[in-house]
Amino acid sequence: MCDTCGIGPELTGSGISIFGKNSDREADETQLIKSVPAQNYPANAVLQCTYIAIPQAGSTYAMVISKPFWLWGAEMGVNEKGVVIGNEALFTRVKPEKTPGLIGMDLLRLGLERGASAEEAAQIIIELLKRYGQAGACGYRDKKFNYMNSFIIMDRRGILKLETAGRDYALQRLSGYAVISNGITIAKDWDFSSLATGTDFSKFSDPLITYFAGSPFRRNRNQASILKAKGAICAADVFAMLRDHFASQPATGFNRDVCMHASDPLIRKSQTTGSLVVELHPDERFRIFVTGGSAPCLTAFKPFLPAAPFRDLGVGAGCYSDQSYWWRHEAYHINAVLRYDTVQPLVQKYIQDGESSSTKNLPAHLWESAEPDLRKISQDAFRESEDREKAMLERMKDIKKTSSLLASCFWSRMARRSGVPLI
Repeated sequence: MCDTCGIGPELTGSGISIFGKNSDREADETQLIKSVPAQNYPANAVLQCTYIAIPQAGSTYAMVISKPFWLWGAEMGVNEKGVVIGNEALFTRVKPEKTPGLIGMDLLRLGLERGASAEEAAQIIIELLKRYGQAGACGYRDKKFNYMNSFIIMDRRGILKLETAGRDYALQRLSGYAVISNGITIAKDWDFSSLATGTDFSKFSDPLITYFAGSPFRRNRNQASILKAKGAICAADVFAMLRDHFASQPATGFNRDVCMHASDPLIRKSQTTGSLVVELHPDERFRIFVTGGSAPCLTAFKPFLPAAPFRDLGVGAGCYSDQSYWWRHEAYHINAVLRYDTVQPLVQKYIQDGESSSTKNLPAHLWESAEPDLRKISQDAFRESEDREKAMLERMKDIKKTSSLLASCFWSRMARRSGVPLI
């Protein structure tokens, strides 16, 4: 389960566009943040994607991507041209092809590294979809988990929504905003499609799985938040959207939290393992914010510089390592989840103070900017967040666990399997 939004200048009221996404994956699936440089390739070069190899482009754009550690593609990202893409699983009546192809995360990364605009990235994804199809396991441990994909693709000029089922697709051009949450949203109102004129694209939807995935509830909550703040939306508003819980406590109901919390191996097994917010400013300038780990309600969004990435954000595999930022945060996250009722209120001030400082002091900057003052703002934000989380871990030694028996068993099992130290 994931939630993605794109908001144009008409709704921000500041001349900027904002993208936000929570990437919801399996609970112990490491998600890395990588700054990938632009590259040139020789003729006839081959690119190995997650399951298949395809011809490499002659050149690729620099990009920042957030990706599950084990696959080639990405869950979300932005490139140096100001193209931002996030994808969502779609549950449809269309079954994946038996022959391996590209998966949605491959298509997303290919669109970022080859597309100089949202329109160009969308057409690249469409052409690759038609040529190679989408097929292959999308789950880390659950290799039976596969799905179709929808995308928000945006730049400074506009927002596109692209939804797919097999090799079919529908594309919709939007100017104000777009919100997607694991359900088909395009019916007959598409601007461009592989289908005959007037065909309802929503006919591909599997309504039962889509409903239990919580899709309409999460999408409606994000849409309501955007419309309520219309004309005055900033990054802090998107941070708040990505922290939204359906009830006073997370993991209540059928996957209706935007900030998704896993708590059992059957219904609530999806967890927000990474979050990204991108501001696209005029004059080719950016501000990029990431959590670097699970559960945005328990940690701050920190500014990320493509030209000076914080150490260890791109390090990590399938088990705990103190060399990995994601896993160091995960040790804090799992222990906090077991005491969520007590810990979550305690960490709110540090989160609010840190984000307030970052958003106030970080100027919009060019992609390649790495001046000492920018580096300091970014590096200090990550270091302070880690220091606060380490201090809270110490404090948790005197805080009783409050999670339910089912959730406690689930997270204790996750910790044992991955080697996370419990306190």
